[in-house]
Amino acid sequence: MRLRNSFQEKHIQDFSKKFDKSLLSHISKQNSVDKRIKQSMCYFVKTGGKRVRPFLIITMGKLIGIKAQTLNDFSLAVECVHLHSLIHDDLPAMDNDDYRRGKLTVHKKFDEATAVLAGDMFQVLSVKTLVESKHLLPREKVEAIQMLSKANGLEGLIAGQSLDIYMKKKSSIKDIETMYLLKTGALFSLCFNLLLTVKKLNTQKRKELKVIGDTIGKIFQVTDDMLDRWGDEKKVGKKINKDSKKANIAYKLNRLDCLKYLHDIKNKNFKALQSFFSKDNNSLTYLSSLVDYIANRVK
Repeated sequence: MRLRNSFQEKHIQDFSKKFDKSLLSHISKQNSVDKRIKQSMCYFVKTGGKRVRPFLIITMGKLIGIKAQTLNDFSLAVECVHLHSLIHDDLPAMDNDDYRRGKLTVHKKFDEATAVLAGDMFQVLSVKTLVESKHLLPREKVEAIQMLSKANGLEGLIAGQSLDIYMKKKSSIKDIETMYLLKTGALFSLCFNLLLTVKKLNTQKRKELKVIGDTIGKIFQVTDDMLDRWGDEKKVGKKINKDSKKANIAYKLNRLDCLKYLHDIKNKNFKALQSFFSKDNNSLTYLSSLVDYIANRVK
């Protein structure tokens, strides 16, 4: 894969437009006598999003020589899991958000029942995408579905969401980190782990890939926390300071300490990237500048 010197926000913006067309087409092809759920799913996709996870899958996958069609299936599956989590996260029973990215959340645009079912369908579609893939061998499908189920279940996102809801504000930073690793880190790690179903890497490279995924997940979540406390509500696109009573790194540390905490995680991530791309400075530069974008974003 030929890379430009470093990542620019325009790269992911251009990618997102193409990816969203692919995702909308994927949803529209699903057969159903009910139109409401598909409408609500398409509505949510059209509200926009950074699409960081599929971008990471496509970028890293191409760098290590995986075919584009396979990567597209992986990216669709992972983003469907992510969208399911966001729709449910916005519900009154969870975060109770009326807006996401400055637009009405699904339960406000439609109703709660539709939002629950749309989230459920995104979760079903994530597995269905892998099952019906024409670019994966049967063994690869089974392994990919096992990874996705683990990242989305009681060893990943669902457990993390539960901890996030019920964890006390006075919880230790270590406990909050565990919650982050499940709630956010599991899906980011999945972006890299799925690549291992079709690409053989040695034990050391696999370990480095895990560190890369885990640290990017933590960087993403800590940045989210900082935006909730110190972000610009208009740029963030939803209410801020809503997590002030929850277990949250940004509300346990002051801004300076938060920045230091984030800097330490970025250093760990860079060392893993540096080791993984030890003979490829172009890829190292591009991926590390992408991580900088994730850490410095304003929404």
